[in-house]
Amino acid sequence: MVIAGLFAACFGLVSAGTGRAEDRKIKDITFGASATYTAGTTYSSGFLVSAYYEGVLLINVTTITGTPTLDIDVQTSDDNSTYYHHTRLDQIRVVSSTAVKLTNLGKYIRIKHTVEGSTSMVYTIKSIFKN
Repeated sequence: MVIAGLFAACFGLVSAGTGRAEDRKIKDITFGASATYTAGTTYSSGFLVSAYYEGVLLINVTTITGTPTLDIDVQTSDDNSTYYHHTRLDQIRVVSSTAVKLTNLGKYIRIKHTVEGSTSMVYTIKSIFKN
Protein backbone atom coordinates (compact mmCIF):
# COMPACT_ATOMS: atom_id res chain seq x y z
CA MET A 1 0.00 0.00 0.00
CA VAL A 2 2.86 2.39 0.79
CA ILE A 3 4.46 1.68 -2.59
CA ALA A 4 1.16 2.32 -4.40
CA GLY A 5 0.78 5.66 -2.59
CA LEU A 6 4.35 6.66 -3.41
CA PHE A 7 3.86 5.68 -7.06
CA ALA A 8 0.63 7.70 -7.26
CA ALA A 9 2.26 10.78 -5.69
CA CYS A 10 5.27 10.60 -8.03
CA PHE A 11 3.12 10.49 -11.14
CA GLY A 12 0.65 13.19 -10.13
CA LEU A 13 -2.23 10.90 -9.29
CA VAL A 14 -2.40 12.36 -5.79
CA SER A 15 -1.57 15.95 -4.87
CA ALA A 16 0.78 15.97 -1.90
CA GLY A 17 -1.07 17.27 1.14
CA THR A 18 -4.14 18.58 -0.71
CA GLY A 19 -6.18 15.51 -1.57
CA ARG A 20 -6.77 13.76 -4.83
CA ALA A 21 -5.69 15.18 -8.19
CA GLU A 22 -9.28 15.29 -9.44
CA ASP A 23 -10.04 17.76 -6.60
CA ARG A 24 -7.97 20.45 -8.33
CA LYS A 25 -9.82 23.36 -9.87
CA ILE A 26 -9.13 24.44 -13.44
CA LYS A 27 -10.26 27.71 -15.02
CA ASP A 28 -10.09 28.40 -18.77
CA ILE A 29 -10.11 32.06 -19.82
CA THR A 30 -10.16 33.56 -23.30
CA PHE A 31 -8.44 36.95 -23.19
CA GLY A 32 -8.58 37.56 -26.94
CA ALA A 33 -10.88 35.60 -29.22
CA SER A 34 -9.68 34.50 -32.64
CA ALA A 35 -9.94 37.62 -34.78
CA THR A 36 -8.03 39.82 -37.19
CA TYR A 37 -6.15 42.47 -35.24
CA THR A 38 -4.61 45.53 -36.92
CA ALA A 39 -2.17 48.11 -35.56
CA GLY A 40 -3.17 49.25 -32.09
CA THR A 41 -3.49 48.18 -28.47
CA THR A 42 -6.31 46.07 -27.02
CA TYR A 43 -6.98 45.31 -23.35
CA SER A 44 -8.90 42.25 -22.19
CA SER A 45 -11.31 42.38 -19.30
CA GLY A 46 -9.87 41.70 -15.86
CA PHE A 47 -10.45 38.22 -14.46
CA LEU A 48 -10.43 37.16 -10.81
CA VAL A 49 -7.70 34.52 -10.41
CA SER A 50 -6.92 34.73 -6.67
CA ALA A 51 -8.07 31.12 -6.13
CA TYR A 52 -5.40 29.85 -8.56
CA TYR A 53 -1.67 29.63 -7.95
CA GLU A 54 -0.37 29.05 -11.49
CA GLY A 55 -1.39 29.14 -15.10
CA VAL A 56 -0.33 28.78 -18.69
CA LEU A 57 -0.87 31.56 -21.22
CA LEU A 58 -1.52 30.20 -24.73
CA ILE A 59 -0.93 32.44 -27.75
CA ASN A 60 -1.88 31.00 -31.14
CA VAL A 61 -0.96 33.14 -34.17
CA THR A 62 -2.61 31.59 -37.23
CA THR A 63 -2.27 34.20 -39.99
CA ILE A 64 0.08 37.10 -40.68
CA THR A 65 -0.29 39.64 -43.48
CA GLY A 66 2.82 41.72 -44.14
CA THR A 67 5.35 42.22 -41.34
CA PRO A 68 3.48 43.10 -38.14
CA THR A 69 4.71 42.29 -34.63
CA LEU A 70 2.71 41.29 -31.57
CA ASP A 71 3.62 42.29 -28.01
CA ILE A 72 1.80 40.68 -25.08
CA ASP A 73 1.82 42.22 -21.60
CA VAL A 74 0.29 40.21 -18.74
CA GLN A 75 -0.91 42.65 -16.10
CA THR A 76 -1.96 42.06 -12.48
CA SER A 77 -4.12 44.06 -10.10
CA ASP A 78 -5.31 43.98 -6.51
CA ASP A 79 -8.52 45.94 -7.22
CA ASN A 80 -9.38 45.31 -10.93
CA SER A 81 -8.79 49.01 -11.55
CA THR A 82 -5.07 49.81 -11.38
CA TYR A 83 -2.95 47.28 -13.27
CA TYR A 84 0.77 46.55 -13.02
CA HIS A 85 3.23 44.83 -15.34
CA HIS A 86 3.63 41.09 -14.61
CA THR A 87 5.11 39.30 -17.65
CA ARG A 88 5.94 40.50 -21.17
CA LEU A 89 6.40 38.71 -24.50
CA ASP A 90 7.90 40.88 -27.21
CA GLN A 91 7.96 40.82 -30.96
CA ILE A 92 6.03 37.73 -32.02
CA ARG A 93 6.47 37.90 -35.81
CA VAL A 94 5.62 34.47 -37.21
CA VAL A 95 2.75 32.00 -37.30
CA SER A 96 3.29 30.06 -34.08
CA SER A 97 1.82 28.57 -30.93
CA THR A 98 3.42 29.76 -27.69
CA ALA A 99 2.85 28.65 -24.09
CA VAL A 100 4.11 30.74 -21.17
CA LYS A 101 4.00 29.61 -17.54
CA LEU A 102 2.53 32.16 -15.13
CA THR A 103 2.99 32.15 -11.34
CA ASN A 104 2.44 34.67 -8.52
CA LEU A 105 -0.73 35.77 -10.26
CA GLY A 106 -2.13 38.31 -7.83
CA LYS A 107 -5.86 38.89 -7.47
CA TYR A 108 -6.83 39.92 -11.02
CA ILE A 109 -5.18 39.35 -14.41
CA ARG A 110 -5.72 41.02 -17.76
CA ILE A 111 -3.84 41.01 -21.06
CA LYS A 112 -2.66 44.02 -23.03
CA HIS A 113 -1.89 43.03 -26.62
CA THR A 114 -0.35 45.39 -29.13
CA VAL A 115 0.04 44.91 -32.87
CA GLU A 116 2.65 47.17 -34.45
CA GLY A 117 3.04 47.73 -38.17
CA SER A 118 0.62 48.60 -40.93
CA THR A 119 -0.75 45.12 -41.61
CA SER A 120 -2.69 42.51 -39.63
CA MET A 121 -2.49 39.29 -37.64
CA VAL A 122 -5.05 36.65 -36.69
CA TYR A 123 -4.48 35.24 -33.21
CA THR A 124 -6.10 33.90 -30.05
CA ILE A 125 -4.98 34.46 -26.45
CA LYS A 126 -6.24 31.93 -23.89
CA SER A 127 -5.11 30.59 -20.55
CA ILE A 128 -5.57 27.71 -18.18
CA PHE A 129 -5.30 28.40 -14.44
CA LYS A 130 -5.17 25.77 -11.71
CA ASN A 131 -4.98 25.59 -7.95
